[in-house]
Amino acid sequence: MQQVSAVRAVPMPASPGTMRPGPSGREAENEEKKQFARQDLFGILMLFAVATAFPFLPGMGTWVASQAALVIVFIIAAQGVSILTGYTGLVTVGHGGFLAIGAYTAALFSHDVMMDIALSAILSALVAGLIGFLLGFIFLRLSGAFLAIGTLGFAFFVGAVINNVPIFHGREGIFLPVNQVFGIVLGDRGFYLTSLAILAATTAFIFLLIHSAVGRALMALRDSEKAAESYGVNRLLYRTIAFAISAGITGMAGALNAHLTNYVSAEDYRNIWYSVDILVATVIGGSRQIMGPFIGGAFIVMVPFFLEEMADFAFILKGVVLIVVLLLAPAGVADVLARPIRGWRRHRLARIRGAAQSRPAAMPASETGGRLQ
Repeated sequence: MQQVSAVRAVPMPASPGTMRPGPSGREAENEEKKQFARQDLFGILMLFAVATAFPFLPGMGTWVASQAALVIVFIIAAQGVSILTGYTGLVTVGHGGFLAIGAYTAALFSHDVMMDIALSAILSALVAGLIGFLLGFIFLRLSGAFLAIGTLGFAFFVGAVINNVPIFHGREGIFLPVNQVFGIVLGDRGFYLTSLAILAATTAFIFLLIHSAVGRALMALRDSEKAAESYGVNRLLYRTIAFAISAGITGMAGALNAHLTNYVSAEDYRNIWYSVDILVATVIGGSRQIMGPFIGGAFIVMVPFFLEEMADFAFILKGVVLIVVLLLAPAGVADVLARPIRGWRRHRLARIRGAAQSRPAAMPASETGGRLQ
């Protein structure tokens, strides 16, 4: 009697056409991206740790803390503008008006109610944000140069109001009481640390915003309005929200500026130079990078500081740097500094994909060949 052997399926080698990244490759790539995010978070934490210790280093007087606090004011103001220019694709030349609104809100309430810095900054952000939300329905019906001119007119309007309405005391100005937070009187270093804490909060808020559904909608509108609207994104609503958030953050910077100088006056806030400086800081640093406002804010404050005896040359240098950045690095200095890191990360991800593709994928049993033994 002839004995028939059992049929056994023998796996056949996969052809080159069937080689594809398996789940392990995708998991490795996702894990690498999470590692990149952890590296970014660690870098930001280290930056704030160094900034916290900075005014306490040997040889650093209290005036250093005061100057560093001014840098923080412009960083926060530039963060507000970057919400519009970088993540929404709109151009504004009038955010100095929101800076003035925040400063005068802080001055009026702190002078009459003895409000501390934390509450003053929050209230100023709410007032400026509310005004920005209402104005958004008007300005965001414009586009391009018309929007820029409209915001510039708003800055002139705010300057005229604070210079002529009696409650704002015109050029005489308003003196703020001594700075305090939660009942604790602050010196220069204490004010700097409080400002740094507010900067950390705004940075975290912007990071969460751009990685949220709202942030993705704003960037979709920036890249292609028609495509975004075809997916159901309400252009006017989302851009109005962005305008309100941008105005609120800039108003918070105005409150800190008022508390830093303990004085506000139409002599300072009625002109458009604040608007110009904030916009220049945003463009030079980079409006689409988290670190862009940090670089731009430091540049705008420290150039006049180091060139104090050559004030006119400081203005010229700002203009020259702005032109050079627009020509050679339109995405900002932060983008140029980040290119080597992005290139290294792309190389890492490419290696992971290549390693995954070089491994043959497992084939289902139904697709394997068999033979009789």
